[in-house]
Amino acid sequence: MSDYWDDIIENAGDESLSEFSDKASSLIKLTNKEIQETIPAGVDYAKFAALMKVVNDSAKSNSEKAEQIRNISGFAEIAANLLTKLV
Repeated sequence: MSDYWDDIIENAGDESLSEFSDKASSLIKLTNKEIQETIPAGVDYAKFAALMKVVNDSAKSNSEKAEQIRNISGFAEIAANLLTKLV
């Protein structure tokens, strides 16, 4: 699955939000619409895909995932939008 995430990240800049959300929704438990609502305007889709790749990496502990997320700019805004879907 990691290769598929890498492909999504690599091609995200060339896709519409609809195309990107179609691919991403096949790997996560969000619908196309929820993905589109979660990505703030102006945020690179590749950042969203990179965040999902980090979160879905079962080889990493939660502490390792948190450290990666802290080190990549733009993740905090996406994470906040994702959390609003849960509460």
